[in-house]
Amino acid sequence: MVLHIVAIPIGFVFLLFRIWIVEVKLKEELQFRRRYFSRFFAYYTCLALLFGLSLYPLNIMAIIAFPILIVTSIWDVNFYRRFNTQEYWAKNKRWAILERLTLHPPVVILSIFIIFNDARNYIQPPNLVLLVASVVTLFLPFFFVDERWTKRYKWPQALLVIGLVIASGVSLLLAEAFLWGVPIW
Repeated sequence: MVLHIVAIPIGFVFLLFRIWIVEVKLKEELQFRRRYFSRFFAYYTCLALLFGLSLYPLNIMAIIAFPILIVTSIWDVNFYRRFNTQEYWAKNKRWAILERLTLHPPVVILSIFIIFNDARNYIQPPNLVLLVASVVTLFLPFFFVDERWTKRYKWPQALLVIGLVIASGVSLLLAEAFLWGVPIW
């Protein structure tokens, strides 16, 4: 319980920091990438911490993002590999690296924490309908604001993200249904 109380101020500070660095400090550099879905995952992680890991829909987002971020970690590797050749990072290089370091790793760390601390306490909804409704609601930003989908920017990435989201969400749904016996209604 003490850990959950500690999570609240961490979540608050982390959320304010993420909003500031994405929406203010690196607004010019990130441009439309500010609306990439991984940044929404980071916001969901901040909110999960802000609510003391007590809201399963937000915790579910971290768990669903976990395998996606592992699969797409190659994008992070490419970011760091190409970083010095990207002219639009020249003005705020250190901030750009800090933004990237606080983008995916916190989601992965929170997911690992949830997994190793009896995930059912954090991600088991009362029924599967609520799980599906939560996931659909929380994934809507991808379809409305992520330009990889809305404007077909880097088009294969959008399809990969959609496929990974569906695979991860269905895997969690099946695990909750068959391993934990969560009822449909």
